Amino acid sequence: MNNYANIYDICDTPVLKERPQAAPGENFKFLYQKSACNWLLKYLILKACRHPQIPMQDVPVYQAAIRAAMQASQMNWRDADWIKQTFKPIADLLDRIDKPQFRQRQPLPLSHALPSQAQLNTVIERCMQDILRTWRRDKNNPYFPVAAQVILSGDDHMNGENFLNVLCGVGSFEYQNAALLSALLRCFISSSSARLKFIRKHYRGIAEKMWLRSCWFTHRTAFYDVNFFEHLLAKVLKTEGTDDELQQILPIMENLLQFCGVTSREWLVTPNKGIKHPAITCLPIGSEAIYACRLSKKDRAIKKDLGFDDFASDTDTTFFTLSIAKKWLDLVEDRNLEVDAKLLEECRSLLDHPWIEIINEYQIGSGYTSNPPTIQITKPLNYQGAIPIWFDKPFPKPDGSVVKNVVGNEICPGHNMDILESIIVNRKQWNALQGENLKTVRRLLDFHYETYRSGNFKQESAFQYYLPEIYVFYAGRVYDAYLTLSEAEKMILDPSGRIDAIRQIALAYCKDDLIAYTLNAFDAALAVSALVLLRHESRDDGLLATALKVITDALGEGVKGHPFLPYEWNKMRHPCRIIVGSDVSTSLFVLNAVVNASFYLYGVDQN
Repeated sequence: MNNYANIYDICDTPVLKERPQAAPGENFKFLYQKSACNWLLKYLILKACRHPQIPMQDVPVYQAAIRAAMQASQMNWRDADWIKQTFKPIADLLDRIDKPQFRQRQPLPLSHALPSQAQLNTVIERCMQDILRTWRRDKNNPYFPVAAQVILSGDDHMNGENFLNVLCGVGSFEYQNAALLSALLRCFISSSSARLKFIRKHYRGIAEKMWLRSCWFTHRTAFYDVNFFEHLLAKVLKTEGTDDELQQILPIMENLLQFCGVTSREWLVTPNKGIKHPAITCLPIGSEAIYACRLSKKDRAIKKDLGFDDFASDTDTTFFTLSIAKKWLDLVEDRNLEVDAKLLEECRSLLDHPWIEIINEYQIGSGYTSNPPTIQITKPLNYQGAIPIWFDKPFPKPDGSVVKNVVGNEICPGHNMDILESIIVNRKQWNALQGENLKTVRRLLDFHYETYRSGNFKQESAFQYYLPEIYVFYAGRVYDAYLTLSEAEKMILDPSGRIDAIRQIALAYCKDDLIAYTLNAFDAALAVSALVLLRHESRDDGLLATALKVITDALGEGVKGHPFLPYEWNKMRHPCRIIVGSDVSTSLFVLNAVVNASFYLYGVDQN
């Protein structure tokens, strides 16, 4: 095998022995030294990964691509033709990767024995113990830690076409360098089955187990917290907890909402009409925000080197925050709660903007074309009616240039479902069922209907941030909100019954794709939540019983006092495969599922 090249045969000379001509080359050299030249990674993994399709005589072809990256200017990286021509050899290598199957799923026999309410209460109690214990670890700056774990073998769907599409679609040369280096690592690691075993493990179920704790990057973002708020809200609304328990949960919910709606807020202007509006970012700036995000100086520096320093607000987190802001206001009014009055006013202020008119400027098919998806790797999808993930936020540079789409802009069905749910929740204040607003909402609904009707939602390649099972759970959230509409409102929004059609397809997916095969605790939690929120009519056909059995059987599988293991909840496909989750996030998702199931099966209980 020494007659074949490894990554060092290709990169060491142009990267380490030749001088870069500009900032992009200097950044690539830095990233290469920090990653591929890491002693453990080099001698335990990469040095032995010799590519069987790159004989030593072919090394100059690939060295030319790396040398071009080292000599590149910022203008080169903005030239799509240069990118496609220069990095075609790397793209061709990606196309030759045989995709291994890490997921292990076998047919799962149905269980028809529903757990008792007492058994479900035990799961709820264990989850709440974990949630409260985790929150109390830091009295000065409490949070629910969520970890990001990099998978160096890359995204399973990152072929040559997608790789070039990412390089052409992002505006940051740091991010482009990271994507290029990640593609190289993917090519070489995937060429050695023996070394690949050290990077990626087989796992049971759909969501990947997060096993490499030593490499976790733990942090806090508004996107995580909006989800956690909603899980705790289910506990408050659907169980009759004690006053003491309520007094423990409500301050946590206020903290989460404060972090999302205030700490993580920035002000933007729409790209066409110039409407000034707040938006929620997952990387707020300022010393107070950085402290709240749990980002050390080292972590912040790493993000900057990878091209994540200039970070726009996203439509998903913003609209999810708008949803929980409305739900908080409703909860406080319904329960006559004594809470932070200033935060209530912040919620009202956040909601008091023409939000549907704002997103109309981004929607595909609305007539505006100022902010199209620059990355189109979520396939197969019909983007008509969808809204890209990032709001418009130009970043001026020292050389006088302005960079947009720093990390690219793209379509993912999951975040579009969050937007639809928020619109339904806030329909009255936003006049969602009137005039041009109604046209915008119907286009968005049509996008989801087409994604479900076509079956494209079953393809993981159709998502950037989610697994299909999350999207189905989010369809349940939309259906749950839809049931609050009057019959007249339902006819205005959806005269052709598309939401019910989505419901039927989603329920069939739960039966035939989710619960029919091996699940882990996180998968089962999503299946249970989806079935309940979609109002699965049969309680004794074995679907709920089987998914709940997976959860009760898994109780105690966790480590360090956690009831469950950490699983992939969220992900990124570029610049590398990054999976996101934590022990406590599993507890929160399971809490939501079991609370909903207990309420659906047995009604309110004194828990």
